[in-house]
Amino acid sequence: MILPIRKARKTGMKKFDYKIQVDKDIYNYRGKVDSFYNLSHQLSDLFYLINKFRIKIPKILIIGTGDNLLKIILNEKYGFGAQSLDIDPCLKPDYVGSVDDLGTVLKQKYDIIVCAHVLEHLPFDYFNKSLNQIRKFSNYSLIYLPKAQLQFFTEIGILPLWKKRFKISLPLFFKKHKFDGEHYWEIGTKGYAVTIIMNFIKGHFYILKDYNSPYWLYSYNFILKSKKN
Repeated sequence: MILPIRKARKTGMKKFDYKIQVDKDIYNYRGKVDSFYNLSHQLSDLFYLINKFRIKIPKILIIGTGDNLLKIILNEKYGFGAQSLDIDPCLKPDYVGSVDDLGTVLKQKYDIIVCAHVLEHLPFDYFNKSLNQIRKFSNYSLIYLPKAQLQFFTEIGILPLWKKRFKISLPLFFKKHKFDGEHYWEIGTKGYAVTIIMNFIKGHFYILKDYNSPYWLYSYNFILKSKKN
């Protein structure tokens, strides 16, 4: 993902220059299991919205092109005509633009916007504005964010008759997140508790569902309905 190299607008935010973060080759997953868990959740959550609200032929926008797999499945398997937006023209999105400034490139509203693991690539100062932009251009949204936590696993049982696996996760509320070249912030670290993130989200959306992926605990997922102006 490449972020726009420009200074922040006069919105009270401190000046900030965006930098190139990762090369497009990073999206050649080559069997990374986490990526397929993420894709599976996106498809499941999309069809939850489509079926629940009886959207016959949904207009879908995917923010953050990634490996393009979600768009390929939605279009070639289901014939939805999903579109994509990314700041990196090398990924060949339908629209080249940034999530915090959708109004400069989008001319229509979408039934559903998917924005999975994108917003943490911008400083947190841009979070609220990005949420507002997604709300303006969608009826429903999927927003996935990273959740930093310590994870412990253990198994007990009497093999081969019975086995039970237990997992415990603890947020890193005592740890201050430092920019790692990609993420400016993550849920669970100092100052970014789930409740804080939810309060921002509730300013723009009704939370229909929220959950920590049972297979990829690093991902905290929100299924949202946009509030009206």
